[in-house]
Amino acid sequence: MADQQYRADGLTRRTVLAGGAALGLTGAAQAQSAALDLEAARREGQVVVYNNWQPNGIEPLLQRFREAVPGIRTEQIRLGSNPLIERFQTEFVAGRNLCDVLVTFPDERIDEGLKQGWMAKWTPPEFSNFPAEYNNSDMLFTIQHARECIIWNKTQVRPADAPKEWADLLDPKWKGRVGMNPPWRSVSIQQICAFWEDIGIKDAPERLKANEVRFFEGSGGIIQAVVRGDVRVAELTDLPLNPLLEDGAPIGFIYPKSGTTLSANKAFVAAKAPHPNAGKVFLNWLMTAEGQVHLQTYCGLSVTRKGAPPLSKLPATAQLSNVVDGEAILTPARQAVIVDKWRSVFGIR
Repeated sequence: MADQQYRADGLTRRTVLAGGAALGLTGAAQAQSAALDLEAARREGQVVVYNNWQPNGIEPLLQRFREAVPGIRTEQIRLGSNPLIERFQTEFVAGRNLCDVLVTFPDERIDEGLKQGWMAKWTPPEFSNFPAEYNNSDMLFTIQHARECIIWNKTQVRPADAPKEWADLLDPKWKGRVGMNPPWRSVSIQQICAFWEDIGIKDAPERLKANEVRFFEGSGGIIQAVVRGDVRVAELTDLPLNPLLEDGAPIGFIYPKSGTTLSANKAFVAAKAPHPNAGKVFLNWLMTAEGQVHLQTYCGLSVTRKGAPPLSKLPATAQLSNVVDGEAILTPARQAVIVDKWRSVFGIR
């Protein structure tokens, strides 16, 4: 059993004895293992993780980490991307540093935080197994992707009536029966709103208001509303979709042929982390082959490690049509315009 416990470099004793070359590790990657100090992490005794993962998957994921790395307790704060970043920013400015690792969908505040000293500069030993573009300045690492899709309740929507394209959400036949996240709440929704504009849907706020769209707080709330039948169709960030499909939920889904946006879930170790060694051990574990499988299984998003298995019920990103990086089309100026427009149309101050 001890042979299977996690080592500071993300490997088990057995795989080390099998030889690093067989695992495709370079000499540089093996040398980076010195960046982790497992004994120091255990002396610190805990890691505090700020995240926006699927709520019911967080504790099983953390339990897997505790099993792999005995001696490090876990605490976590789960919020939507916007309040999560705001909380970290406020604490950093106040000198009240409580977070060790932050995982979220970023906005421009994360880019500014990278310049302002929010993040520890280091390279996780496991990063040799990831595409180089998923490392931003040896501080910010892309570990998962979310995609936008349309879902519907299969017991209430006939196959012939199921939506095929984004514009179908605006069809009056769904009046009072269409749901989504409010765009002022989530960066990923702001990105799909920008994409809608780019493919010619210029009046989505007005038409969805006329269609009596129902807003829900978070992807979990949306998909549960569809399962209950509170709404029949919805726009969804596919964070909770795969686990519910595995459970047999009567959900139909489509990634429209016109395209969709991709949101990068990124992680960093805080520069002023109260438990910096434990934070590094935890983030590196998330990037191991084992950690990526658990991250995908419990948190429902496609992972970014090379050679990782696909989600069980959803297509790989490479199989989708016209996938656009949401960050590339949502500049800060455009984000402000989109949020202001949607707030104005729906009377939100």
